Amino acid sequence: MAIRMQVGKLIAFFFRSLLWSLNLLLALYTCLAYWLLYSLQTEHWLAGMLMISIPVAWFLNFITVFLWLPTRPWRSWLSGITLLIGILLFGSRTFVWHQPAESANQGTTLKVFSYNVQSFGEMEYIGLPQSSPRIRRTLNYIVRYDAPIKCFQEFYSSTNLPDYDIVGRFQKAGYSYSAFLYPELAHVANGDIGVAIFSIYPIIESGRELFEMHNGVVWADVKVGNDTIRIINVHLHSMGIRVGKVLRQKQIKGVQHETRGVLSALRTGFIDRNEEVRKVEEYIKNSPYPVIVTGDYNDTPYSVVYERLHRILPNAFEEAGRGFGFSYNRLPGFIRIDNQFHDPKLPVLNFETINYIKYSDHYPIVGTYLVK
Repeated sequence: MAIRMQVGKLIAFFFRSLLWSLNLLLALYTCLAYWLLYSLQTEHWLAGMLMISIPVAWFLNFITVFLWLPTRPWRSWLSGITLLIGILLFGSRTFVWHQPAESANQGTTLKVFSYNVQSFGEMEYIGLPQSSPRIRRTLNYIVRYDAPIKCFQEFYSSTNLPDYDIVGRFQKAGYSYSAFLYPELAHVANGDIGVAIFSIYPIIESGRELFEMHNGVVWADVKVGNDTIRIINVHLHSMGIRVGKVLRQKQIKGVQHETRGVLSALRTGFIDRNEEVRKVEEYIKNSPYPVIVTGDYNDTPYSVVYERLHRILPNAFEEAGRGFGFSYNRLPGFIRIDNQFHDPKLPVLNFETINYIKYSDHYPIVGTYLVK
């Protein structure tokens, strides 16, 4: 009996020691990720992988706190302090709860609606005599939504069907001004326009830059009363995360193949987006007017892209949003990759992620700003 107790103690000691060693490594890993994001000492893609894993590291630290509480409560402080540091540094990027502010008649309120529409299900439409009810609901929603400025990514328009002549429908709805990544495709039978801006207010000047395929930036100087603001709509390189494909594999070889594909796409995405965000920064810095930068960044709040923009402009979700603001309507789901950044001269009154609209693989986002 005594020998059995001694063996039990030895096994318990071994596992406690192993857990403590793993806990130390986890704390060091988490702090390294904090330092990389806070300092941006390097923008290598491997550093990017560490940065975006911060929420996963938080979850593991949280679990570790509760594992230690019953047996060695003092050891739970390590992960507890690590979590506290992360909340102090990046908590507002993760969860906020603000109430909508009032304009108090200090100026004009301006809503900017942004939505990656996944080409309105164009692949479902090709070869069919009419669009589906789901697509018609999507199109009706985006045309009728009450916002004077609307920005889209993966925008598609076609003159083949009245439903899909979306450029024409916006013009009839009063959006007389527009700017496109591919303006020559606005009135054709198969118009993969990509990035698009529609405005009720006059656009006095606009420009565009193609990154690749349908990724790029479109900007428009919009006249709002006596003021002019620059709307910058961006769609950066895809994240390449297709978790669903990995989970659907029935054999280990298929899982390995898809996992390698995801990792390769992540690496390419980190490299390309880091280059693309520098071009967006130039449009911000060279603007003679206050700016609102919206779109699909394909990167989380714990990334080089987000950090670089955050250093020059406030984020609308952090200042006026509610909840976690998750904007991706596919697995893994718990990520926010659609954002709006704004000039401090255009204070944000409210920001909403419309997560009950599930027509696309993204949710729409809308920010309400005060143009003084």
